[in-house]
Amino acid sequence: MENKICSSCGRTIEYRKKWARNWDDIKYCSDECRKNKNRFDYSELILRLLEKRQPATICPSEVLENEQKKDSVMMEHVRRSARQLVHSGLIEITQGGKVVDPSDFKGPIRLRLKGKK
Repeated sequence: MENKICSSCGRTIEYRKKWARNWDDIKYCSDECRKNKNRFDYSELILRLLEKRQPATICPSEVLENEQKKDSVMMEHVRRSARQLVHSGLIEITQGGKVVDPSDFKGPIRLRLKGKK
């Protein structure tokens, strides 16, 4: 079976035997994602900021207002939007200038338009 992408957080959903009968209906990687779908979609704002800065990268915190930058929940919504954009083929997530797997990064990241260096 092919892995899927969570509709909420953008992480990879790996096939599980318990989902065999309804694999086609699975959209979320966890109960948390099913309950708290991505309420804040920052995709358009991320793309606008990247287009302005081309070819430079942006930090995900630049998408948020100053008072929201320290809010880990809001930062996760930005990361979720970024992961969805990666899966759409529009941007890349980098660490130390190298592209990272959108489902498996830890620590500070940068966002850039796909194909820009």
